[in-house]
Amino acid sequence: MSKFAIGERAENVANDHGSGTVVAVFPIPDGSFGHPVAPKGYGALQFFTEEKLTFAVTRQGVT
Repeated sequence: MSKFAIGERAENVANDHGSGTVVAVFPIPDGSFGHPVAPKGYGALQFFTEEKLTFAVTRQGVT
């Protein structure tokens, strides 16, 4: 079972720390899961394995 669900915010910890919203979850042959992530604003989907993602920290209530 994947640790991310569709609609959750995720951050790429592998290289550029870009973040976005998980738009799908699919199994890959090695037994883990892949996640297409839509970046904030605009841009193409980025595909990551679960090991390269972490939950994005969001700030709520900050003025």
